[in-house]
Amino acid sequence: MTTAGRIREAAKRLEEFQIREIPDAIEVRSYRERKATRDSIRDFLRRGEIERIGYGLYRYIGREERPTYRQRLWDIARRMIRFNLNDLEQITEARRDTVKEFCSWMVRKEYAQRVKPGHFKAIGRLSPIVPKYNKRNAQCDENGKAQE
Repeated sequence: MTTAGRIREAAKRLEEFQIREIPDAIEVRSYRERKATRDSIRDFLRRGEIERIGYGLYRYIGREERPTYRQRLWDIARRMIRFNLNDLEQITEARRDTVKEFCSWMVRKEYAQRVKPGHFKAIGRLSPIVPKYNKRNAQCDENGKAQE
């Protein structure tokens, strides 16, 4: 298990804790490991996984699961109806090749049509859930289209 994973487990187990209790709880032995643990805890604080509840007292609150790029691209395409590669790339912070691949997939599966190079229009009402790709057996997705 990674250092971060061990820290999470210890923080959950302790519920409320002081920072200095974590290295002991995960049995850190060397100075190098102790420093890595401190750095990880600092990152957890920045991300909001750990919150300060009093002077020197902290609590683990967990981490928010971020939607996948595919889900984020789907949501934006659904809402905008007309969209282009630049919009999707900037809004979702996905890489350009990921956005291109996603738009090509939408056109291939007939969820969108290419209006002009780099510009697309969604076809029909799209469900909030990204269709799943299933190679083994053809199934209909939430949008009523058969899958390959």
